[in-house]
Amino acid sequence: MEEKENGKNGGLRRKQRASRRTRGTKGIRRVQRRTSSAGLWALAAWALIFLGGCGTRELEDRGFPLAVGIDKEEEGMALSFDFPDLSQGDDEKNPSERTVTFSVEAGAYYEAQKAYENNTNKVLDYNHLKAIILSQEFLGDNEALRELLSWLEHEQVVARNTYLFVAKDRAAEILTLTEGTGGSVGKYLEQMVNTQEDFKEQKAVTIGDLMNQWHNQNEELLLPVLTDNGEAPSITEYAVLGAFSYRGNISVEEAMKAFLSRNQVERFWYELKEGQVVEIQNIRREIRIYGQGDKPAAEIELTGEARMKMGDEGASAGKLEKQLNRQLAESLAMTAEKLLKEPGTDMSNSFIKLGGYNRDLYEKYRQDYEGYLSDLRLLFSVDVKLVNE
Repeated sequence: MEEKENGKNGGLRRKQRASRRTRGTKGIRRVQRRTSSAGLWALAAWALIFLGGCGTRELEDRGFPLAVGIDKEEEGMALSFDFPDLSQGDDEKNPSERTVTFSVEAGAYYEAQKAYENNTNKVLDYNHLKAIILSQEFLGDNEALRELLSWLEHEQVVARNTYLFVAKDRAAEILTLTEGTGGSVGKYLEQMVNTQEDFKEQKAVTIGDLMNQWHNQNEELLLPVLTDNGEAPSITEYAVLGAFSYRGNISVEEAMKAFLSRNQVERFWYELKEGQVVEIQNIRREIRIYGQGDKPAAEIELTGEARMKMGDEGASAGKLEKQLNRQLAESLAMTAEKLLKEPGTDMSNSFIKLGGYNRDLYEKYRQDYEGYLSDLRLLFSVDVKLVNE
């Protein structure tokens, strides 16, 4: 992160880190500026629009984070909050395009929340929370992750459909990228998810999905990993969480093949070896799980329609179609075999369906996810029809 200290934005971050730090339970840091008295009236007006029926004084005493970043520290955790900045009048920049960021350090989540509330005289209100960002280090700490989910489940302050992301480095750093996002990072991430037209709705991972993984441990999750890409957050990898264990990261290309085999994409782009590029739509997936001897096998059959987007249009359509089906099936099989070995992930996410297909195999592996991955064989067949525009 040291290289990012140079240049125009580096000065801003140094100034933020040098801001006044007030001690709370463990400590609290406020970045950027104080809310003026005019900002309190703006806060009241903003909150009345979104939370009609509450008293003005009550709303002035609330903080409404749009995103929360969670990092692991030597003695606990650090929480960062992305708030809408309502400190300017009507003649200033639109409040929705500006943010104020706070960071709090404490031993546990409830302590961090109390530290914020004690040092700001505000109560946190998560009704407008868009996203939670966990650092990779925090995601890899099973005990810390369990404590967080236990707190969220007990307090029920965060909606289960809140989007979940992972930060490649520190989550707090992602929340500072407001210049590249044009304002709130939380709103930017929500828009990022909602405008990904290639995916079906169930692709986005939520805090509810993570809670289900915690309790059931029968589904693999692929969590988008955010990095600072030119002063704005972008998805550069996907973190694999299986059996409630962080297994490592896979590339975006590998993740797209996994989403395809899991029936989570509306369209899929594929480049043949000869350089032709096709777009596959109307994708259908069938999966069958059975025993090969005493070991599990999952057979995934993909069908759809492909349209040529780049390459030799004069080539034989029949020849290209056969070539596409063969190469895509081989590519999926090679990637699936690679990911089973490292980081140890089932590209088809078949374990969640095992009980419905083969009870004997389910009883054998229900408490042995690692053994299931070790014995699993994945088979792919592709029958995509090449059509004209």
